[in-house]
Amino acid sequence: MSATGPDATLIVGVHGVLDRHPWIDRVSAEFDLDEDVFSLAVKRASAYAWSSTALTDKPADNLWDHNDADGDWTQDGQVRQLAWLQSSLPRPVNTPGTKQRARRLPLLPVITVLSDALRRVGTVRLTGTHALVPLHRAGDARIELAEVADWFALADPTGAASLTVTVSALPSSNLTARAAEIREAALERTYQHMTVETLKPAGTTTPGLPSPRRGGAGRGFAPGARLPLRRARVVHGRGRVDGGGVR
Repeated sequence: MSATGPDATLIVGVHGVLDRHPWIDRVSAEFDLDEDVFSLAVKRASAYAWSSTALTDKPADNLWDHNDADGDWTQDGQVRQLAWLQSSLPRPVNTPGTKQRARRLPLLPVITVLSDALRRVGTVRLTGTHALVPLHRAGDARIELAEVADWFALADPTGAASLTVTVSALPSSNLTARAAEIREAALERTYQHMTVETLKPAGTTTPGLPSPRRGGAGRGFAPGARLPLRRARVVHGRGRVDGGGVR
């Protein structure tokens, strides 16, 4: 597997309902703006110093390099893939005399950039995300995530929410036979901050994601084996996965 080739590609999509600001067209015409998902994502990522397209003598130490981005902003009140970003993950810049550590995949930064871009043009009701990730490039983040878990504990105890997670892979991954193994791996990585229960098989649709019949599939949806739906109920810093089964 290559470090920066096709197998180092990261694709992230954000789904929901977008209501464009009523002043967008007027302001765009007044200041001669032609912003879309790609241009807004590039600008926002640069502002955070996460990814820069600026041409400089010294290469930027980007978390990702932009390849393409787009989104469906149809104003019909339906769930759409509002934004997606395809990028390649560069290797960190080599510093002589230091030991290189595998980076964590920049999922949260990419979702933050796409969400900020959408909120710049309208109000958003987020219903779901999807990601196609090169897991062989992922650093071990278990200790760091355990250390920051109290972020979720600082919450209204009555404000529980449900989250559905679906894990998909190529048929060669044989997820069906590995369901128990994946469940145990998920438990191990929560450092006791989540309980996992396997229940009945999920339905044939994924809540919060658009139907391909509405043209909402976009980048990153691929057929393959699926370990479906697990609803993670986050309650005062602890999670509970209520969904399960394999289809």
